[in-house]
Amino acid sequence: MPRAVRRLVAAASAGGALALALSGCAGIGQPAPYDSPGINGLVVPTPTPDPGDFVATVDNPWFPLEPGAAQVLDVSRDDRVVGSLHTQVVDGTTRVAGLDATTVRTLLDLGGRAEEVDRLYAQDEAGNVWLVGEDRADGGWRAGQDGAEAGLAMPADPRLGDGWLTCVVPGQPTASRTIEEQTPTLVQVRDEAGTTSRSVYEKGVGLVGVSDLDAGWTAAPRS
Repeated sequence: MPRAVRRLVAAASAGGALALALSGCAGIGQPAPYDSPGINGLVVPTPTPDPGDFVATVDNPWFPLEPGAAQVLDVSRDDRVVGSLHTQVVDGTTRVAGLDATTVRTLLDLGGRAEEVDRLYAQDEAGNVWLVGEDRADGGWRAGQDGAEAGLAMPADPRLGDGWLTCVVPGQPTASRTIEEQTPTLVQVRDEAGTTSRSVYEKGVGLVGVSDLDAGWTAAPRS
């Protein structure tokens, strides 16, 4: 794991920040106008994604999803390994709202208590990655069904301070994501969905660290 990534993951778990000033803070939903590319102009969330606006693969450099790719992260609390976090990009696609979605399977094992979640993603022609569905043991949802709306998982051009909704599902807490730290090669985002977590993404690699701020654990790639 590169030293710079380790530093940012450590900062995420401690709630620290890189020595960066926010270039603009836009709250949840559409951000204030920027001169650089980003998420301006997108309708977030969207109840009915247009299949014609989407491509077959997810190759956003901040969130690439290559079928078959897998990784294992060690989960630590108080400097002690207490479990593992496994992620895998499932081969094949799943049809959601007329488009082909890529599934990322996540298995969190903490002391023998395992929780598996499948999240479905699709990328539009501009390179933005959308969360279009989810499957878990206690239920799931699909964009366009029963009032559920797809939200943004990763924009094509992340910008410090941008915030948006990652999905809207009736009966579930509102899910939002905000870019709170950024370097040319690393992005740290804060997720709110009933609980609070932070995730770190490396350009060209994807997810490289997760911290659950409520539960007090941090997951980093096994060395």
